[in-house]
Amino acid sequence: MVPGSTTEPPVSSLLFKHEREWVDMQPFLLSVGYKLRPRYDPNWFPSWGNTYVTEEPHEDALSSMRSDVLDAIRIADNQRVVLKRIQTNSREIKIIQYLSQIQDPRNHTIPLLDVILLPPDNSCSLLVTPYTRRFNHPAFHCRAEYVEAMQQFLEGLQFMHDHGVSHFDIAPQNMMMDESRVVPTGSHFTSPKSHTGYPGIFSWNNRCSVSPVRYYYIDFGLSMYFRKGRDAALTTGTLRTFNTIPELSLTVPYNPFKVDIFQLGLTMHKLIDTYPALKPFRPVADRMTSTDPNDRPEPVESLQELNIIANQIPPQKLRAPIVEKTGRASYIARSAMNIVRRESSRQERYQGY
Repeated sequence: MVPGSTTEPPVSSLLFKHEREWVDMQPFLLSVGYKLRPRYDPNWFPSWGNTYVTEEPHEDALSSMRSDVLDAIRIADNQRVVLKRIQTNSREIKIIQYLSQIQDPRNHTIPLLDVILLPPDNSCSLLVTPYTRRFNHPAFHCRAEYVEAMQQFLEGLQFMHDHGVSHFDIAPQNMMMDESRVVPTGSHFTSPKSHTGYPGIFSWNNRCSVSPVRYYYIDFGLSMYFRKGRDAALTTGTLRTFNTIPELSLTVPYNPFKVDIFQLGLTMHKLIDTYPALKPFRPVADRMTSTDPNDRPEPVESLQELNIIANQIPPQKLRAPIVEKTGRASYIARSAMNIVRRESSRQERYQGY
């Protein structure tokens, strides 16, 4: 659009193609009790007026980059949820339904709140799950927070394996936490380092000050169920994430449960590399990422090793602030300030788009 022109662009031209699909679904979703953000309302008009772009921050300018996932509000109780579109006959829906019905304190798979069949032919469905955030942001404040998170992820992995399910895509983007205690004012789905999508101060509570914090596995798109259990399980193929796992092969069968263990071990290594103070826990990750799959311990064994190491660290040191290894000097300075003040809550400035 030419600057200064009063020609009004069609609203649809301001949305990506995959976003327009959510706009088409919006009336139906509203009828079954789920409300999307204003951007996806068929009657939406940009809050910044009749220009294609805006230099000022506006919440409804934030677009979702994924075509299959979007946030919503469940109208009945105002709960924030996430909608994921999948094929109704997919393996993923069967696996998450299966895991969700199992009552077990070790179950750290994301709860399934609802399954919505999409018209006109019901070939696609929406999985409805609670709104969560990536488990590794905000930054870990102390070793105790790392221990709590890894305890739950190891527990959850053992739970899935005990019930014949290999997740097969364990990576930071599929490991989440309930933010209700950590970020009590909430965060924006598209811009999770902000509360509302606008630039400003992003505040949170240190996890150790509001423990327990609940952690979850999500995304079962690559998961597999083996009726005969993990010992006899075999598969072939490569992976998008962590594709350097030694045994991966297109032709030679391998055990996917051992791959799960390696993936979680690699995630632990990444955290330990990020936080030097976590170095005492490296032996746990080392065993989990052994080149020989047969040398990798069961998750419950790694959990025991993790707890032994944690119990050897004095409580005051376990809860002492740790510093993230990063090139951002400003972040190091803020972390140092937190060490001095021993604050239970933290802030950082979100600069916006």
